[in-house]
Amino acid sequence: MAYARDVLEEALRSLSRPSRAELGRVLARLDAELFRRTLPDPYAHRHAEPGSAWWHRRLYDGEYRW
Repeated sequence: MAYARDVLEEALRSLSRPSRAELGRVLARLDAELFRRTLPDPYAHRHAEPGSAWWHRRLYDGEYRW
């Protein structure tokens, strides 16, 4: 999931301003839903790069880091 969101973020940065705004609105709604359906990863400091996007510091369904 995080990889797919990374690809969308890269696409967002490469678009023209009007297209970026349109995709940004869609991503804002999807991000809100993703945030709602995931949990904070208490071990993100062990695997997520410093300064990485918030979606790299979340736990997804069926994903456990012990």
